[in-house]
Amino acid sequence: MCRRSLSYAILAVLLGAGGAQAADGAISMRKTSAPVLAYDWTGIYIGGHIGAGVSYRDWTLIDGRISEAGDAVLLGGQIGVNYQIGKWVFGAEGAGSWGNLKNESLCPDGSNTCWTRENWLATVTGRVGYAFDPALFYLKGGAAFTHAEYFKTAQIPSLLDEIAGARRNGWTVGAGMEYALWRSWTLKLEYDYLEFGSRSLALTNIATGAFAENLVLREKAHEVKLGLNYLFNANNWAPVVPQNNRASEPEPKRLGLAAPLDSPPFPSGDWPLGGSQLIGVPDTAVGPVMKWLYDGPNGQAWKDSRIKIYGWGEVGANASTSNLSLAPAGYPIRPNRLELDQLVFRVERLPDTAQSDHVDWGFNVTNVYGLDYRYTIMKGIFSDQLLNKNRTYGYDMPTFYGELYFPQVAQGMNVRVGRFLSVPDIETQMAPGNYLYTHSLLYIFDPFTQMGVVNTVKLNDQWLIQFGVHGGNDVAAWERADAKVTPMACIRWTSRDNNDSIYPCVNSINNGKYAYDNIQMYVATWSHKFSAYWSMQTEAYYTYQRDVPSIFGPLPIEPNTNGAVCPFPQVSCFAPAWAIVNYQNFKITKTDFFVLRNEYFDDTRGQRTGTQTKYTTHSVGWGHWFNVWGENTGLVRPELRYEHSYNALAYNYGTRRNQLTVATDVILFY
Repeated sequence: MCRRSLSYAILAVLLGAGGAQAADGAISMRKTSAPVLAYDWTGIYIGGHIGAGVSYRDWTLIDGRISEAGDAVLLGGQIGVNYQIGKWVFGAEGAGSWGNLKNESLCPDGSNTCWTRENWLATVTGRVGYAFDPALFYLKGGAAFTHAEYFKTAQIPSLLDEIAGARRNGWTVGAGMEYALWRSWTLKLEYDYLEFGSRSLALTNIATGAFAENLVLREKAHEVKLGLNYLFNANNWAPVVPQNNRASEPEPKRLGLAAPLDSPPFPSGDWPLGGSQLIGVPDTAVGPVMKWLYDGPNGQAWKDSRIKIYGWGEVGANASTSNLSLAPAGYPIRPNRLELDQLVFRVERLPDTAQSDHVDWGFNVTNVYGLDYRYTIMKGIFSDQLLNKNRTYGYDMPTFYGELYFPQVAQGMNVRVGRFLSVPDIETQMAPGNYLYTHSLLYIFDPFTQMGVVNTVKLNDQWLIQFGVHGGNDVAAWERADAKVTPMACIRWTSRDNNDSIYPCVNSINNGKYAYDNIQMYVATWSHKFSAYWSMQTEAYYTYQRDVPSIFGPLPIEPNTNGAVCPFPQVSCFAPAWAIVNYQNFKITKTDFFVLRNEYFDDTRGQRTGTQTKYTTHSVGWGHWFNVWGENTGLVRPELRYEHSYNALAYNYGTRRNQLTVATDVILFY
């Protein structure tokens, strides 16, 4: 019941939208300009999209049941019509997506392969949306269609191989956001759920066509699509006069303590805080895409909406003394290679926390493709590509949440509901937020993301508290076997001069019994500024799980997790780990910084890294910002990393105790 309620709460907040805007009073005898119409969504539109899809199929045969899922990159198109009444937009749309959704699994008989060939998904839907210029938030629902062929075949083609084919009809619901980019061009981000239900099919012999056996097949699918539309509407072809140009207005003031660090060159100007933006700090960052939109015909509407579209691409390379694997190091795991680490597309609106007169709202949706999806994946959300197929590159949506900010509570309270990055860390999965290209073992083996609710309350300039509940580490709230109601709480103290910050957290606490990444975590971070050019950050944690299956015993081990090296003859045991990492950060110039990182990691039972040993890692790196299509739109971070395993051969697939790696990445922002 708790998990179901949590899921409903997440959905309600993510789909809710609202805001307040104060009106300027009229001035006597002053001539006013004619009002400028907002973006007009009425008209016929046509466009294309790229995205990711996964189709889940549950097979029921006479000898048992199996499940398999096919995922693919999708390409497709859509055509539709909108009609706007005030702020409300009504419409209809037809869409089709094509991709190879094939997958296979061992049949219940233990010898044959059950597999599906499915190449397209289509929908015909109605849409209803609300215009928050220059954005349109909408819900959709209607009919869903696909065609699939289901095979039961031997490892070598046989005269007993079987097939069934069927066109499937069902229903779909979805939600999305669409943005007016320029004149009649709009960009959209959309999620769709497609339900095809259960259907009885007759498997027939491929060679003879004779009836072989009955199959009951249940199917559902998920799509995430990024699309570009062209809207045929004459009202949007004419030049648009900018509304109430406020370019000369001063930037909003920061409330509270001044930022302790300079950013750039450092990734952030403030000490670490997860689960919320820093209350009292206005959102003033403007990337190249947003600058282009601000300078366009709908620029003032974009500024007023505070909705931002941005992202980055990260490419990395390494050369190492290992030749098989860099693990347990990361995020690069393949030695002596050039990799696409992250290609990120993000849409967000940050609540305005630098004011005290109204409740405000925000949201964040982040899309990631690349090698690093392996370190964001959540069981139950596009997880088959890693847990079942172990794909090197993949897609994930590591954050999707809604936020409400209440300035009336203490000095401000921000409530975040949805999927968010695990709260208390120096490092982050998002590449630009890190001092170095590679990650510490401490960070690699702690929780990635969580799904739930986190409240952040600013008591005063020095004290801040956080409390909330989530469904467990790296597991979706609807995963019945693994999700657990898990409280969390943090407190953050900052000195009056903001030269020190202490941030202890209980990140996850429940019964601690073995499940997918169900570690219990106690963590603290201390940050200190020595001077304008030198600062340091230290993080330490203690984690554990109970009843972890022994690697020598009969109990099953969850995919993408490790068992424990338990004392003989125990079949399960208590598996703790603890770690500490220290960063020494030096500002060299306005665009350059130098970093030293040292760490100790004790994997007492080998449950985190897969090897029962103690580790130390040591890195030295340099960061340099450069200009590409705007100021500081590129970042390069060369690094030298040495690490040692003290009690076992942990590196290069268990063949080395030491590993030396030279690595670098390049990040380009848009």
